[in-house]
Parts: sequence; structure tokens; C-alpha cells
Amino acid sequence: MIRILLCLIALFTICVGCGKKDEINQDFIEEVASLRSDNERRVFLEEIRISNQKSRNNIIHIESVYGYNSKERSKALQEKIIADKINLQKIELYLEKYGHPSAEIHGELAAKTPYIILYHCSNLESKQKNFEYLYKAYKKGDLRANSFAMFLSSYYNDQFDEKYYLP
Repeated sequence: MIRILLCLIALFTICVGCGKKDEINQDFIEEVASLRSDNERRVFLEEIRISNQKSRNNIIHIESVYGYNSKERSKALQEKIIADKINLQKIELYLEKYGHPSAEIHGELAAKTPYIILYHCSNLESKQKNFEYLYKAYKKGDLRANSFAMFLSSYYNDQFDEKYYLP
């Protein structure tokens, strides 16, 4: 019973945490605006990608050490939610200012970062708002077909609350 309760609390926290729109942090606006060169933009995007992966790897590590229902895991989930919100704000600001990064100019890792952040986000409004950036990147060749298909599947799942897997 306690296990189910903890899972429900964690699920509720994740849904509420990622689902609502936050005020945009002024520091993030200034940080994105200060990116003058392609190299600075590449580094900015790669740091977001590293932050995103680090929070997810941390949860996996904590589960293996302390267990799935541990207080440590709950704390790590809260930290991941905060990191996801920060990363989403930064990516949305980046896309608005510079558009989708180019794989040729910024590298594969940086070019895939917006997709990763939006894929992990459960905020349907953000997925709708940024769909066009990912679609254009896919058409231009900056986002691979399998990545775009996974985003579409995630988008569909969030929109209709049911699983659909593209063939």
C-alpha cells in the first residue's frame, strides 16, 4: 500500500511539475541573448544535454543503491523535475531566438538537444508550440527520422492519452 502511495505521489508531482507553465527566468533570457557565436551556441546546447542526461542517470544510480521507493529517489525525482523545467525554458528561448540548431554547424549532439528536451517534457503546450522547429529540422536533415518519429509518438501520447507507435 505504501509503495502504491509513493508511486502515485511521485507521478502526481511529475505531472504537476512538468505540466504547468512557469514564469520565464530573466537570467535565462540574458544567457540565451548573450550567445554570440556558433561555438557558444553549441556549448550552450551541449551543456543542456549533459544536464538532462545527468539527472536521469542520477535516478538510475539512486534506484540501484537505495531502492525504487526510497526517500533518496523521491528527492532525485524532484531535482530532475526542476532540471527539466530549467532545460525546457532554455530550449524554448533558444529556439525562439535562433531557430533549430544545424547539425553541420553545431554538431549532432547540439542539434539533437531540442528534440531530447521536448521529448522528455510532458507539457503538451510546449510540444505544440515547438513542433514547427522540429518538423523543419527533420525536413532539413538536422533531425533524424527516427528521432522525429519518437517525438511524434510522444506528442500523440500526450495529446490523446493513449499509446501509438509509428510503424
